[in-house]
Amino acid sequence: MKLVPILFFLSINVIASDIAPVDIKDFATQSLNNIPMNNKDFSKAYMNPLIGGEKLSTPSGTSFNVNLSCPTSNAFLQVMAQTNATGDVSYLQFSRDKDLDGVIDSVKNFPKTVSGVCSTGLISCTPGTWDECVGYKWNAENDNLSLIETGVGNLGGCYCINQSCGDSKKSQRIISSIVTDLGTAAANALASNNPQYTISGAQTTGAIAKFYGQKLIGCGAGSATTMASYYQNPQDIERAADGYKTDANGIYQLIANSSAAQKSLTTLQSCTLNRNTSYKNITLSDILSYSGGDGGVHSCAGDGCIELVLGKIGDNYWSGYCDIQHQKVSFYVNMPEKIKKATLVNARWDDWIKVAANNQTIYAHPYANWDGQTIGNKKCEWSTSWNKYPNVDFTDLIKQKGRIDFTVDVQVAGNGEGYAYAQVLVDESCGLDQEWITNSCEAIEQDKKCRLKNEIIDGVQTYKNYHPTGKTPIASERNISNSCDVKIKRSWWKVKREYDCKTNTEFDFSKGIERNAVVQSSATTTGFNDMVDGVTTKIDLSLPNIETQPSCTNACKTKRKKDKVSVSAQGPVTDKVGEDWETLYRKCTGDNQNICPAGADEKVITTCSCLNEFSTASVMMQSLRQAAQGLICASGDKKTF
Repeated sequence: MKLVPILFFLSINVIASDIAPVDIKDFATQSLNNIPMNNKDFSKAYMNPLIGGEKLSTPSGTSFNVNLSCPTSNAFLQVMAQTNATGDVSYLQFSRDKDLDGVIDSVKNFPKTVSGVCSTGLISCTPGTWDECVGYKWNAENDNLSLIETGVGNLGGCYCINQSCGDSKKSQRIISSIVTDLGTAAANALASNNPQYTISGAQTTGAIAKFYGQKLIGCGAGSATTMASYYQNPQDIERAADGYKTDANGIYQLIANSSAAQKSLTTLQSCTLNRNTSYKNITLSDILSYSGGDGGVHSCAGDGCIELVLGKIGDNYWSGYCDIQHQKVSFYVNMPEKIKKATLVNARWDDWIKVAANNQTIYAHPYANWDGQTIGNKKCEWSTSWNKYPNVDFTDLIKQKGRIDFTVDVQVAGNGEGYAYAQVLVDESCGLDQEWITNSCEAIEQDKKCRLKNEIIDGVQTYKNYHPTGKTPIASERNISNSCDVKIKRSWWKVKREYDCKTNTEFDFSKGIERNAVVQSSATTTGFNDMVDGVTTKIDLSLPNIETQPSCTNACKTKRKKDKVSVSAQGPVTDKVGEDWETLYRKCTGDNQNICPAGADEKVITTCSCLNEFSTASVMMQSLRQAAQGLICASGDKKTF
């Protein structure tokens, strides 16, 4: 037994300048206490629990249930998908083996395209776009797997896969991840109603994902192993290795980008980007205000009602014959998104009138096609003071930010006037005041020694283990405040990032090597010297008394008459039944292993002891070797036997 490695291990783990000293003898005694030292105790402590369902116990006495998994060898769910030119999944099929007997019981195809994948379902939109989207959630009631229509807001952890949020070939590149996510969501729905479908294993090959469950009655041989698959198809090993290089969920990226691989110490730094909003209470003037001209603006009856006066209010303030008068009034639309409806409710004039907004006619009477500029051969005098309620909707003309100019053109024959009233209904609820982004990642991003390791955007992991996952979060709506019922839609709200940054410290094992040399050069069976921070200390070492264990298991040797005629390829070996003996070796029983469990028809040749039958075995092996050599046709002549 070499003491140097053990002593060095103890010196590293037990003797340290910043912890309380530990007695080596007590440490060793506690470590070795209750560890099985013979076959009987080892079987009782470890083997029987693993194969018989008994409780497993630690050396310190803590016991717990252990069970070798009982997975099925057949997949209970298989998901297959195929993408199209727009990046959507145009073909989605899920097959089920309900009783896990290896025979497919149900095959269903989703009749629509899949544009988004969620943790509980999927989203179907117009192919290649994110328009007319409908959500579908996995449902497994009565053991019948299906997709039922639901609101997109009822789904969680969604990401977009078609060309509307990236290039159209992205979905094909991450097809394995897509079928895995779809299948996992479906399997979870099944498992919520039947524990038999709790996933014990999953296998994804290209566009096909298979999921294995639990066999609740009687353990079988288990699921087909990857090693067996590689044995039958060795060419798959190289493809699998290449796949691991780009798999963000694998360990390849962790190893390739580890501190050891980069030959530099690194530290992890976390940061976030947050989209922030503030709100303000909205007044009528915040939405629409008077800019100038003949007219004005004021509130009208009811909440969110603005009345616009278009022209000069009065009676017979013009005179002339077939004279045309022009009036202009302007307003400024500050928040067009708050305007619900705009209506020309009333007009009063004598004799002709035309009301327009930004040179687009809203209402004209008595000539609907009057241009507001010329008379022609039309009748001027109507001898009427008109008072009409046209109720013409002109919402589209006013729902644009900026100045809007109204014109009121009037033809007067004698004395006359002309003006109109418009009513604008608006939303006075609070609105977005400011929007800004706080970025604690800015300094880290500019540091050339830092690399992005992980990134999560609104719950969707877009970067994992230094590699992009190919997933894109879906734009979502949020209230700008808990007290303000106004939602705004943005492509992202919160980004969490984790960077791996190199430090200026390099690996230095010189002190460890120096310490190891001191320990090795001084180590004996009674102690060793240790050096910490340049100070050498002598450490005494004494191992506890450990009970000596037998070098072998006691056994006894017996013999009994054979009750059957032995045969070979040429026929029976002997025709005298009962005159041939066979030798048996029995493991001794009892507390002291001194009882030979010989049968009633057996004779004990050697009593319980540590048997050494090497000489007998050697003679038998030599006899077989010589007999084999006797069968070789060394001379080249055919021999008969």
